[in-house]
Amino acid sequence: MELQREVCGYGRESELLAWSTPIGEESARFLARFLELGDDRDMVFCYDLTGRALEEAARLAGFEIRSDLDYTLEAFAPDG
Repeated sequence: MELQREVCGYGRESELLAWSTPIGEESARFLARFLELGDDRDMVFCYDLTGRALEEAARLAGFEIRSDLDYTLEAFAPDG
């Protein structure tokens, strides 16, 4: 199954999506070492990004961490 992965930032107050940016499969696999995946080897679930995982996601995707947002790593089926 081919998936598109994105790092998403949600407003802490509103819980609405503030922004998202795509992240490659290799980068997502690198982030996996900082996440508790359980049995989700395909990484199809949504994962909260905090601490080291968030720092690495910011480095890999090239964004600055904002204190007013909560961050996740999400997977989507590509359109088409």
